[in-house]
Amino acid sequence: MEFRVAVTNEELSKCISQISAWDGKTRLRVEAAMRNGTKDVQRQAKQRVATRTKKLQKSIKSGFSTTRLEGKVYSNVPYAHLVEFGSRATVIRPKKKKALKIPYNGSFTFAKRANIPAKAAHPFMKPAYDYEEPHIIAAVRRAITQK
Repeated sequence: MEFRVAVTNEELSKCISQISAWDGKTRLRVEAAMRNGTKDVQRQAKQRVATRTKKLQKSIKSGFSTTRLEGKVYSNVPYAHLVEFGSRATVIRPKKKKALKIPYNGSFTFAKRANIPAKAAHPFMKPAYDYEEPHIIAAVRRAITQK
């Protein structure tokens, strides 16, 4: 699961698309603003995530590409999207065997099916991005207009 931080404001997008016309200092200021904005989204996501074991919170990372002027905030745990978006109720049945082998209290129990209840969404990435987006746009705007 990942979210990309990209400028969506039309006038800023137009300026970024003309990046080759900028001088080196302006490009470095824009890169710094985008990189800092990506780190801020990561920090906000870590603060907003529901923590039970803190594994999901620790897995939230960020990266930045200077060639595409794009930052990303992501988590590599396999259940991150289930926490962010929730899940509906489902029933699991064995595919090749007659019963499911389910670990329970240090031993195993067997069942013909397992009912998995629905889980409510606890978004953390999208609210973090929504909170930081105006700050990122303002920082990029300042970087472009600064002399």
